[in-house]
Parts: sequence; C-alpha cells; structure tokens
Amino acid sequence: MHLRTTLFTLALLTSCRTVTGPTWRAIDTERNTEVSIEEMAEALEGYDVVFLGELHDNDVGHDLQLQLTRALGERRGSIALSLEMFERDAQDQVDLYLEGVIDEERFLANSRPWPNYTEHYRPAVELARERGWSVIAANCYRPIASRVAREGLGSAAGNPWAARRVDAGPGPYRDLFEAAMGDHAQQMGSRMDRFFAAQCIKDDTMAESIARFIEHRGEAAPMVVHWNGRFHSDFGLGTVERLVSRQPELSMAVVTTITTDDRSRSLTGIERQQARFVWLVPEQGD
Repeated sequence: MHLRTTLFTLALLTSCRTVTGPTWRAIDTERNTEVSIEEMAEALEGYDVVFLGELHDNDVGHDLQLQLTRALGERRGSIALSLEMFERDAQDQVDLYLEGVIDEERFLANSRPWPNYTEHYRPAVELARERGWSVIAANCYRPIASRVAREGLGSAAGNPWAARRVDAGPGPYRDLFEAAMGDHAQQMGSRMDRFFAAQCIKDDTMAESIARFIEHRGEAAPMVVHWNGRFHSDFGLGTVERLVSRQPELSMAVVTTITTDDRSRSLTGIERQQARFVWLVPEQGD
C-alpha cells in the first residue's frame, strides 16, 4: 500500500471525543488560512466546474454546500447544479419539475430521490427552480452499477444511462479505494476488480454528464456546481480526473468536508492535499 494511501486512511480516523472549536471552519489549503463562505465564493467564481465533496449524512456540511452554491449563483448570475443524487434516466423528470410541468409529488414519485432528499437536497433543487438554474441528473442508473459489480464492465456496454467510456485501471484512485475497503479488499480477491469498476462507472457517468451539458451549452455554458460524496472528488481523483480526461481545457476546483472533534485545529499535510478548500465540521450528532 502506498504511503499516500496510508496517510489518507489515517486522516479519516477520529482519535478524540472531546468536542472543541467552532461549529465549522473553512480552510483555504493554498494559504492555510481560515476563510468565510463569501471569501470561498470570491476565490471560486472564475472556475468552470466546482466539486463540493460531502458526507452524505452530515447536516452542517449540507448547509455549507447550500450556502456556497447560493453565493456562487449570486456572483455568476446563473449556474448549473449537478447532483450525484439523481440518476441519468431521471433527467426528464427533473426538467419537467423545474419547468413547472409536473408537481413535486409526481416528480419525486418518478425520480427515485435519496431517502434524505427532503432534508439535505430539496433546498438546493428548490433554489435552482426558483432561480431558473439547470439541474443535471448526473449519476449512473443504479441497477447498471450493481450489475457491473456482479458481472463486470461488459454488462454495461451500450447502455445510455451509463458512460460510454469507463476507466477502471490501476492508479492512485484504485489504491485509495482499496484502502477505504480495509480488510475486505484482501478478502474479495478478483471480485475487487468488478467492485472497483462499479465505482468507476459512477465517476465516469457523472463526468460524462457534466461534459455533455457543457458541450451542449457551448460558450454560454454556466458554471457547474457538482455535489457528490467526497470520495468521488478528493485529491482531484474520481469524477474530477475523468472530467479532465474529457475536457482538459476546463478549470476545476474541489471542496471537501472533514469531520473532526477539534474544529480549531490545523489541517494535516495530507488533508491540505485533498482539496482547494476544506470544511471542518462536527460528526453528526456532536
């Protein structure tokens, strides 16, 4: 296992349960200084794509995502909200809801929202609806990824609800994935290739969905703010590196979320490598 992978795994561990510091802090990793949401928005407003890496069940982190998304929208005038939480086949339902053709009840009945949609994602979708922003249902259709985990990448070939090209080869992202799997990585043996491919088809599909949106809009394309689990974007890997491979001319920035009992502490060296900005937030329930 690479040293970088080991350090990343250690950075995820919490060793102390004494809660200290403010509710949250945002750190500019280039300058290693604390910043406000407005200062983050000012630094990020010139990028083509901003990735907001989240912890799916963290209330504070989701509130910060919404604040930054709103601030970026106010600065740019218009943005596109891209979501891991909706799958590509639901795009027509998302569009119909945004346009007011269907009501929210029908929208939710036909789009398979995540269980925490109302609490954590509805505010962003409603903000987009209010402001007239596009929303990209970016992710791979879940049954396809499940089939890839069982049968391999060949089972997804030609499916319109998944990326046409998927990179599931070795490299830093594979190393991080296996480190996150812990002892299960060794126990899975050859199944690990299929399991990793199922992860990658989500990354490549999200990257392809964003790339297609930008290509379709051309010079009029707005900034894309993409919400995803932080593993999909930390260290500029996952979805980020796959979007780079498709559209290397785009400027991209990553924000990530780290839970800690001591929000007043400094970032470690490895944490500063994870993203352009880091949110330090409490564990859920702290």
